[in-house]
Amino acid sequence: MRQWCGWIEQYAAEVGLEARLVAAVMLQESGGNAEAYSHSGAVGLMQVMPRDGLAADFMCSGRPCFSSRPSMEELFNPEYNISYGTRMLAALVSKKGSVRDALYAYGPMDMGYRYADLVMSIYENYQ
Repeated sequence: MRQWCGWIEQYAAEVGLEARLVAAVMLQESGGNAEAYSHSGAVGLMQVMPRDGLAADFMCSGRPCFSSRPSMEELFNPEYNISYGTRMLAALVSKKGSVRDALYAYGPMDMGYRYADLVMSIYENYQ
């Protein structure tokens, strides 16, 4: 995780998030593994769903859900993944009005607030 701290701090500051929160999401999502690839198709450190790969088959209202997202290739770039995932998280905090609700939306659909609470526990203990 230490190798990603500079980018975490930089991109968190750019969008007004605490670096500890971004690091907590990353720890929960990938454990700091830039090559992480989930069974649902999420990619990289922040486990972002790309526009291609497995995620290309997910449909929302008759259209691909993630068509406006970056490619897998882009998301396997650690700096780009941290930047994009941090901007996604900041947009969710703004839209949802609270960090906990933003984490609920960021995490896996089947986990709900359990995911949010796991990340918040990591956040509270992260130094």
